[in-house]
Order: sequence, then structure tokens, then C-alpha cells
Amino acid sequence: MAVESLMDEQAGGFTDGHLLSKIQEKLEHLSRLYNSGKPLFPRALLADLDDQIEQGNDEVYIDDLDDVRHAYSLKIPSWCSDFATNYRIGYSSIQNLTCIHPSFPEISLRDNAPVSICYTSSAEFPKSPAEDVRRAFKTSLVAWKASETCKTLERHMSTLSFSTPINKIIGFGLGTLSVLEHDYHSTRSHAQHAAIGSMVETLTRRGINGDQEIKCYAQDPAYNDVDQDLLRSLGIVPLDDPKGFLEIDASTLVFSVSPNIPVKQVVVDVQWPAAMIWNTVNPEENENSRWEKQMRNGEEFWVVPYTTDPDSKRVRKMVEHYTSVSLCDLDEYFGDLTIYVK
Repeated sequence: MAVESLMDEQAGGFTDGHLLSKIQEKLEHLSRLYNSGKPLFPRALLADLDDQIEQGNDEVYIDDLDDVRHAYSLKIPSWCSDFATNYRIGYSSIQNLTCIHPSFPEISLRDNAPVSICYTSSAEFPKSPAEDVRRAFKTSLVAWKASETCKTLERHMSTLSFSTPINKIIGFGLGTLSVLEHDYHSTRSHAQHAAIGSMVETLTRRGINGDQEIKCYAQDPAYNDVDQDLLRSLGIVPLDDPKGFLEIDASTLVFSVSPNIPVKQVVVDVQWPAAMIWNTVNPEENENSRWEKQMRNGEEFWVVPYTTDPDSKRVRKMVEHYTSVSLCDLDEYFGDLTIYVK
């Protein structure tokens, strides 16, 4: 979207001309960098960050879009120690970088970068005992295999034409398996992980990768020790962020379901894979760019106009090179997903 259009859409209620001028200058700068093709999430940057984390240092250094290096603490800073319990890698989509909050436009002028370190609290819900989780997953697996969604996925995996053999399947944002208090979420998470096994079985029967084993990985910061043990027993290797992105190669199938980070935009910069199964990429004209004001308990709040995994110009350009088929999900395990195959 053009800078002028962004300003028109987002800055309608602003009256500070100097502030608007500074925001427009920043948006124009970001637009020039993005339109020049500069990646938001270069593979080399993620690999360097991964190396720094592996070294066990208290600080890491990450370049922003202007190649300025910033220091981030991997220890919880004092200013957020009352609520934060651990750090996460932050990924800012192009929408987030160019977002103008209707009530706090000055936030747009902060030195935000596509990749950063942020701080968060652990999940509110306690994990269930390992045996309970294994038992619940076995029950979910039976239901998954009998579902129409599973049959539809297996049919597509059996009939779609892959120009490249699949040697890896990597899942992103499929959720914890060990929080059983909420049936809807645990059922979806269990089915999504079970779907990886179904894809492996179907592709193996086709002989699409010769006699080589299809390796399976999953990356989600929500995984705990119970999740990791169960995943390994299923033949899925859990990976810390950003190792999942670094595992992607030209023979990988990426599987992502409504993640809390912009997986699509990271993947398009890191490596175009052999196939993706993720939330349907929609035309630009269907993209919402207006904030919506709503009321809750008598208080006004703003609803951001984009999702946590939004499409982008680059993502739309990438999927033009893939054959696509919608994945009919009558059992509501996934939502609106599309299979993209080279």
C-alpha cells in the first residue's frame, strides 16, 4: 500500500502536523527499503541470532532495517520484571512496522525493527500430567483419522503433483499439547500435530521421496517438557526459535495454522519451500487497513486491522509460483487453509 494511502487510512483523526510529517517521513523510508526488495527477515540474520543465543550470552545484537546493530538483553530487564518471566524473539510484519495507532501515533516513531527481543509471561494454564496428555492424544488421534478433514488432506497429499521431493515437514505455531482444560484448543492442537503424521504416511506411500525418511520438526515457544517428550515419541523433533526457520530448504513442506508471528513473511524471506499448508493468502483488495473502535464493559478499545500472520506483497508474489487448492475443513480443526505446491 502506498505511503499516502496508509496516512489517509490511519491518520484521519490526527491534528499535530509536525507529528504527521515525521510519521510520513518514516513510512516513506520504510516503503523505499521494502520496495527495493530488502528482506525483513534475512536468513543470515536469523542464523547469527541463533548462534548468539547458543553461546549463552546475556546480550544479543540484531541489525535493524538500516543495518544499525541494537543490543537486547536475554535476561528479564527490571522495567518489566513484575510481569515478564522469559524472553521471546519478536517478529514484526510489514503491517506492524507501518502501523499508526489511532490513539498513540507517536509509537510509530520508535526504533522498531523486524527482528527484536521481547519479554512475556509464561502460559496461564498449568500443563497436565504426561500420562493424561498421552491418553488424550491417543483419543484425539482416533478422532482425527476418522474425520473428513483427515481424509481430504490425505487425498490431496495423494494426488497433488509435487515438482520437488519432500524431505522435511516443519510445523509452526501448532500449539501446546499439554493444556487439556480447554477442549476446543487442545482438540485443534492435537489434530494439527496428528496431521503431520498423516502427511508423512501418505507421502511415503507415494514414494515421493524415494527410500529416504521424511524428517519432521515443530517450532512453538509454547512447548514445554511434556510437549517435547510427546513430540519426540511421535517422530517430531521440537525446535527452539529460530531453528525451525533455519531448517527450511527447497524440499520442505511448511505447515502453519494461525500462528502468533508472521510466519508467511518470515518464510518468504528465508527460503521458498517445496510446499506450504497455511492460512489462505488473499488478494490485496481484500486486505483490511482500517482500525475499528469497539466497546467492552463500557470502555472503548481499538481493534488492529491485521492478523498476527498477515499476507504481504511478497507473500502474494511467492504463491503465484505455486499450484493451490483449498483444504476443506468440515471438522474445524484448522480453519481457512490452502495447500500450495510447487
